[in-house]
Amino acid sequence: MSRHLPPLRALQAFEAVARTRSVTAAAGELSITPSAVSHRLRNLEAHLGISLFHRAQRRMTLSDAGRDYLQSIESAFDRIERASQRLAGGMASDVLTVHCPPSFAPAWLVPRIGRFLAPHPEIDLRIHASPTPVDFFRTDTDVEIRSGNSDWAGLVVTPLMADTLTPLCPPALRDALGPDLRPEDLLRAPLIFSERAPLEWEQWFRARGVRSQPQRGLRFDRGYLALQAAASGLGIALESLVFAGQYLESGALVRLFPRETGDTIAGAHTLVYPPVYGEIQKVRLFRDWILRECAEGEEPAPRR
Repeated sequence: MSRHLPPLRALQAFEAVARTRSVTAAAGELSITPSAVSHRLRNLEAHLGISLFHRAQRRMTLSDAGRDYLQSIESAFDRIERASQRLAGGMASDVLTVHCPPSFAPAWLVPRIGRFLAPHPEIDLRIHASPTPVDFFRTDTDVEIRSGNSDWAGLVVTPLMADTLTPLCPPALRDALGPDLRPEDLLRAPLIFSERAPLEWEQWFRARGVRSQPQRGLRFDRGYLALQAAASGLGIALESLVFAGQYLESGALVRLFPRETGDTIAGAHTLVYPPVYGEIQKVRLFRDWILRECAEGEEPAPRR
């Protein structure tokens, strides 16, 4: 199916004039004459059937339609520029920038990253952690690890692993709760709430037929803080097995229930990046490495 685009040189001239507010400045930027710029602008207006500028006394100002049009195409130009820079410069760049959620970096990625860097000493790794997804074409991010398993438009989406949540606490607290523990028994136990978790205690209890709901408890806005509090003996955290791996391996935290009783798959972790980045060697190396690491985990990534 063919695209019905306006002349690209005319679009370039319009963007340059609108940005510089000068036909002469745009001409110098594009290395053409001012008359050639004006000709391209007229061609674009003829193609669109609308005036993009108000022309008076040799001055040009954007019309309302021109201002709206500029806002629409400016982001496209930014994306093209950024994609071109990344593709042209990325092949030789030895800096790999990974963006991920704040809990993922300290709990899962950082403890394992040495296994990626050891065979690839030529790559300098930069990790950015924030809960807000990045705009690849406005940042230097190469790959991003996201919570969820959606079809993000324009991005390659590779499932990594499931996000399984279950009640976790120190061994001493589990022993104090006694044998034959039931889900409803936790209503009388000290609970830790994670405000950003994909599964809340209320949902966990409801799924197990417990009508009464917990009302009070220690609260955190980050999962890794909830895990740290649980490992310190402050209560029971309903948290991700992905994030709790180190605590479980060391014995600082244990499961309260068997998998069939306590576990809930509440999402997934995925690797995303623009399709053109998949051609960059450092991105391919990281993708292959993280897939191998996740394959060694106990929970497979759910497929859409």
